[in-house]
Amino acid sequence: MSDGQVGWKQITVVFCVLLVILFVGAGIFKALEENFYDAEELPDRVHNVEGVVEEFVKNHSVTNHDVYELLRRVDIARHGYTDSALHENKSENYFLDYMESWYFCMTIVTTIGYGHMGPLTVAGKLFCCIYALIGIPVWIILLTLVGAQLSDSSRWIEKRVRELLVRVTKIQRKFRAPGLAISLTIMVTSFFFLPALVFHKVEAWTYLEAIYFCVITLTTVGFGDFVPALPTEDMNTAANVVYKISVFLWITVGLAFLAGSLERIGTALKILGEKMTDMDLDPAEVTDRPINEVIGETNEAHDDDDSKHVNGADDKNGSDNVINGRKPREGKEITSQELTAL
Repeated sequence: MSDGQVGWKQITVVFCVLLVILFVGAGIFKALEENFYDAEELPDRVHNVEGVVEEFVKNHSVTNHDVYELLRRVDIARHGYTDSALHENKSENYFLDYMESWYFCMTIVTTIGYGHMGPLTVAGKLFCCIYALIGIPVWIILLTLVGAQLSDSSRWIEKRVRELLVRVTKIQRKFRAPGLAISLTIMVTSFFFLPALVFHKVEAWTYLEAIYFCVITLTTVGFGDFVPALPTEDMNTAANVVYKISVFLWITVGLAFLAGSLERIGTALKILGEKMTDMDLDPAEVTDRPINEVIGETNEAHDDDDSKHVNGADDKNGSDNVINGRKPREGKEITSQELTAL
């Protein structure tokens, strides 16, 4: 079995483990929030909203329902979702949709944390702390494995571009910069520009807002001012579930690509700096040479040094000959006549 097959097998196993963590965690979080919900133990910000609404109702000829409905619609219009503090009838039983719970768990393990919702109960808060410590390490392992596979794909693209340029230009020179640029362009288009187009169409955001969201999400900043895949009246439940899972897959592969790209750039710059320092080469010469060639020369230099220590001046017999004023014999045996003459 090849390394690539082993890699994809590992990715599949870790991905399935992460899905189990997400779906089981969503069920546990939903159960804790609904069973331990107590209107008297709600956060202070919820009671503050109640006080503001009651004061407003006293001074205006409106009902509590009208005010909460207005606040809810304004919140959805601004952010795409409504804050839990704006729910009316908080004394009733709390209901949390399962897929919304799953989506919330996804924002925990991916460390994005949009902030569009959060636990209302003490049990829910404790669960989030434990859940993050379990889910995030599994997520990091998945990112590492996926990133390695994407790096292999990127190197394959670079190699093909270099070979094409050699055939076209008839110059026997390894072009690294064009291959790297084309590879990064393909990856950036696949994980930023194309997904932004989808969000632009589905979420009714401007294309600039969609690009902004993609960058903020894949860098795990997660401001929460734009949150996709929230339930709407225009999208049925089944479509919303598929949409949520699609967003999760995009985040997984996109984050792996970004992490792998940053690691490759950092490694290339490190090797470039080391070679410029050790060999005192011209920067333009080092830049045009592939990293594999640079690494190969470095290894050969180490091998030559090791051979000198074993067979060269550091050899005991060689050192004795130098001290006695005679040149060391190179691979020649001493005959009996020579021994007699000595």
